[in-house]
Amino acid sequence: MRRKTVLFLWKKNSFAHTNPQRSFHNLNATADTRIKQLCQTNRLTEAVETLKQLVLDKSKPNPSLISCTILLSSLVRRKWHELALSVYNLMVEADIVPDMVTFNIIINSHCQTGRMDYAFKVLETMESAGYIPNVISFNTLIKGFFRAGRVEDALKLFNRMTTKQQTPDLLTYNTVVDGLCKIGKTHEAFGLIAVMLQKGHEADSFTFTTLIDRLCKEGKLQDAKKLLYQMSKEGHDPTVITFTALIDGFCKEGKLDEAMELFYEITSKSLCSDVVTYNALIDGLCKGGKLDEAMKLFNEIPSKNISRTVVTYSILIDGFCKQGKLEEAMKLVSDMHRKNISPTVVTYSALIDGFCKEGKLKEAVKLFNQMPSKIISPSVVTYNMLIDGFCKGGKLEEAMQFFYEMPFKNICPNIVTYSVLIDGFSKQGKLEESMKLFYDMQRKNICPDVVAYSALIDGFCKEGKLDEARKLFNDMQKKNICPTVVTYSALIDGFCKQGKLPQSMKLFHGMLRKNICPDVVAYSALIDGFCKEGRLDEARKLFNDMRRKNICPTVVTYSAIIDGFCKHGKLNEAMKLLYDMPRKNICPNDITYRAVIDGFCKAGKLDEARKLFYEMPNKNIYPSDVMYDTLIESSL
Repeated sequence: MRRKTVLFLWKKNSFAHTNPQRSFHNLNATADTRIKQLCQTNRLTEAVETLKQLVLDKSKPNPSLISCTILLSSLVRRKWHELALSVYNLMVEADIVPDMVTFNIIINSHCQTGRMDYAFKVLETMESAGYIPNVISFNTLIKGFFRAGRVEDALKLFNRMTTKQQTPDLLTYNTVVDGLCKIGKTHEAFGLIAVMLQKGHEADSFTFTTLIDRLCKEGKLQDAKKLLYQMSKEGHDPTVITFTALIDGFCKEGKLDEAMELFYEITSKSLCSDVVTYNALIDGLCKGGKLDEAMKLFNEIPSKNISRTVVTYSILIDGFCKQGKLEEAMKLVSDMHRKNISPTVVTYSALIDGFCKEGKLKEAVKLFNQMPSKIISPSVVTYNMLIDGFCKGGKLEEAMQFFYEMPFKNICPNIVTYSVLIDGFSKQGKLEESMKLFYDMQRKNICPDVVAYSALIDGFCKEGKLDEARKLFNDMQKKNICPTVVTYSALIDGFCKQGKLPQSMKLFHGMLRKNICPDVVAYSALIDGFCKEGRLDEARKLFNDMRRKNICPTVVTYSAIIDGFCKHGKLNEAMKLLYDMPRKNICPNDITYRAVIDGFCKAGKLDEARKLFYEMPNKNIYPSDVMYDTLIESSL
């Protein structure tokens, strides 16, 4: 590529001194017609060979610039960029002088392949050859820079247009607005539109759709909806793409009713939904657990003359897998094969995740082993799902085997991989292995996230190593990693279990100051801690507080406060809570019953204790040996 570029730059100054005997005025009309016909019939390789023979045969005149430009345009349109560049270099060698159109085609080719420095050199060459780049030249380059992630270069070029006596047109503004929106600079995009309107340009459907899409991605759905109505008021008809952006936004926020209203509005405006619209809705319904409605839309697609894609199937398969409906998911895979739609890595990853979550690890591995035969390479996501499945199944050795295999498949473990493994080892109390992974990820420049820190903190707390847990908690905050409710709950539980209520309450109040709502784990730990110290009023206050905040107590919460009341002789209050549990759809367990039976036995109320004891089997709760011993000892 460097040789070709140097050749062109060397030739650029000789455009004005072309050989008159081989100029485009001495046309070989037959050859030109032949090249054009070959381009029209998409026989581009033959067209290139014809051009090459003409250029290399010095006894024949050169092909015209027009036929060369037609060939270049055809090649770039087919994305045959290397061949297009070879034709361009042939032109240069043959002293066929490019014009503005030719230059713009080559700029476009370089932009499409991400070779932005070469594209910019062509612009400079144009100027050296005496051409003033037009708005098409600038628009192509600006779009290319945005696509390559070179935002500053795109904006510099946009600002440079005015100094080059080029007025940005609507396409220029739309390109820059789109580029700014894609990198989340919504405020700047709106500012640019204000400038655009001052310059006399009107926003079109593309402008509105770009802004609506960005607002939806930021979760500003009502603002996006207002813009939709403003768009219509200004006489710009929303397209199906506009509606799909809004539908996708509402689906991602779980606002399915609003999404469906917009879906029906598409039909009322005589627009046709496309597969992307259906995919957005099906995805939203699946994530909202409404699989029957998702399936209804899925079945409706063919009647609208729309073809389902692999994305459509993969979304629905993922939805079924997440609800543990693996049989239905596999039926969809069979349907894909019948329709000659090949599953992708996304499809397989969804299935593998589904089987792992159901504890069917053998089936998950079987699917994983099928992938190479289908010419599908597993991704880091696929490996993470398998590793997570084996960790949750307590099979850490097998999880590590997949971890060690990843580099051999040119897949780098990411932060999720490490966090999943750290969590797995921490839950089994293997903190030494967890810390090795923790240090290993940092050596590989992977910064631990809140998940990794929380897993380690929870592990150390469960082992009673509160100093280490506290060090990690301080370390994460120094690195500006904000603790979550999971982090705080792990620490609160750890301190409570060691009877350190002041420290637990300090953490609890720290959460509230940071607007982190405590969860049932934090409340249950504190209630248990206060009960163990006989501070029942504080425990009751917390219990009532969590219910006021619509945080549902679990069997652990109830068992803790019931045990506290029983140990301090408040049996009536304990029984009220015991009978309250079924009304809240919470089943007492053997720990709950043991607390109450033990309380009645210690109070000498053996009849009430026996009554509860014999009630247990009716609720599929079976007394432990400890309960038998308690009753026998109390009867003696």
